[in-house]
Amino acid sequence: SRPIRQAAEACTQRLSEVDNGVKLSRPIYDRLAAIDASKADPSIAFALDKRLAAYRRAGVDRDAATRAKIEALQKEITATSVAFNRNIRESRRSLKLRPEELAGLPQDWLDAHRPGPDGLITVTTDYPDVFPVLDYADNAETRRRLLAEFDQRAWPENEAVLKDLLVKRHRLANLLGYSTYAALITEGKMIGTPQKAQAFIDRLNDVASPAAARDKAVLLARKQKVTPGSTAVQRWEASYLTRLVRKEDYEVDSAKVRGYFTYDRTRQGLLSLINNLYGVELRPWKTEVWHNSVDAYEVWDQGRLLGRFYLDMHPREGKYNHAAAFPIRIGVKGRRLPVGALICNFPATGPMDHEDVELFFHEFGHLIHWMFNGGHRLAQQNFGQVEWDFVEAPSQMLEEWAWDYDTLRTFAVNAEGKTIPADLVAAMNRGRRFGEASNWKGQATLAAISLAYYSSPPEAMDLTEVWKTNYNRYGNYPYIPGSHPYASFGHLDGYSAIYYTYPWSKAIALDLFSQFKANGLGDKATARRYRTEILAPGGSRPAAENIERFLGRPFSLEPLEKRLRGE
Repeated sequence: SRPIRQAAEACTQRLSEVDNGVKLSRPIYDRLAAIDASKADPSIAFALDKRLAAYRRAGVDRDAATRAKIEALQKEITATSVAFNRNIRESRRSLKLRPEELAGLPQDWLDAHRPGPDGLITVTTDYPDVFPVLDYADNAETRRRLLAEFDQRAWPENEAVLKDLLVKRHRLANLLGYSTYAALITEGKMIGTPQKAQAFIDRLNDVASPAAARDKAVLLARKQKVTPGSTAVQRWEASYLTRLVRKEDYEVDSAKVRGYFTYDRTRQGLLSLINNLYGVELRPWKTEVWHNSVDAYEVWDQGRLLGRFYLDMHPREGKYNHAAAFPIRIGVKGRRLPVGALICNFPATGPMDHEDVELFFHEFGHLIHWMFNGGHRLAQQNFGQVEWDFVEAPSQMLEEWAWDYDTLRTFAVNAEGKTIPADLVAAMNRGRRFGEASNWKGQATLAAISLAYYSSPPEAMDLTEVWKTNYNRYGNYPYIPGSHPYASFGHLDGYSAIYYTYPWSKAIALDLFSQFKANGLGDKATARRYRTEILAPGGSRPAAENIERFLGRPFSLEPLEKRLRGE
């Protein structure tokens, strides 16, 4: 309800103020800096050094007047951030369409979207509406119109709000002695500097571009069969044409595939996978929940309770409309258990797309990471203290099991009770590679855009021009004139300049996954070593050290580059 959301926003503002006050407290900093950690456990010394560095980045070593300015500015930034996200959450657009304009949509989707008294079907900009329409609607104008509405969410209201956020963060960076907010936010990450982030984005784009160009040529040829003389593929055509090519050239019928997946079966299959891989038991947790559609679970390991989590997985009016795992309580050894929540928007009944299955696995990877690292002495050592550009790697690695036949056959069953065939899963994996390079270019595009917004003085910045320039430089499809996607790009707040984290972490994930590929996806010894060296350490040591301990060597981009080259 709105009162609850307003209360939560007030809590966010207050908690941010408390957190900033602690980070700017000179007495706390001086007390911590006086600790002699030379004989301490390495993980404790590491946590102390990391915390002191974070305090200095926050401005604790500045004079009292500057600290007061920083604290006031941080308060304003939090309020602006809350407003930006509120506008996205509350901006729900829709179209009213004739039934014939939605020809091609799966029957179960149509059954859930009956015409109203006026004979028209209401289609919203919520994910469960948008993505099926972009994938299946035969009418290109329907797809174009809905994507246009999707790109206009929270605009124009977030135009001024985003500009204000950029200006205030740039001012904060300058107060702290940094030339840009990108320089501030990349410090302390694995990548280290915005220059290195830009170099990674460009390298990724260079490697992905040849394969993406080949795939786009295939899409254009397929489009020309229907529209002779066509010279370009547009954004609203890409998903639809990709589905057709996968069906015709790779024998992957997305409508048939989705018939093997429902939310309930997928949830049970994923819980069983975690049980089997890591030797834990995920049991229902009898506790109060905020909505009757929410489930709750406990994680048990050989009779020991490790943590608890909630699953809030279906759309409803006013709910957060993205997908994310949220920490609720930090686990501390001997004192309290970690608690988390997974928030998604999957259909509660009927079939679900395989893309949703993959997303479920991804977000659950975050959740189990939180559960497994909640037993450290210090809250400072938890999952939330892992370098931000590593934190997506475990979740992205778990996606690979959503493509594994031995995993899928445990829960992928159609309405006739038949298990998904091995040859269909093999075809899905072949088809997966088609269009993958374009997806990587899409990630490089968003990474470049987020970095660009935070890499120069924003006062005179034209938000549309920055998006358009970077989109046309890195994107695989033309920018849509008149669109304002930045207004609803929530990562511009939470991730700010570091959206590169997603492709960077995916590269790490593919490197980590090489161990499972070599030893078997169900190999429990590899899974136990992965849990011990990657998941359980949390922020108790550098991410690079976690990776090297698991792999037996430093992290490499080679698995990613081989994949994009088709090797």
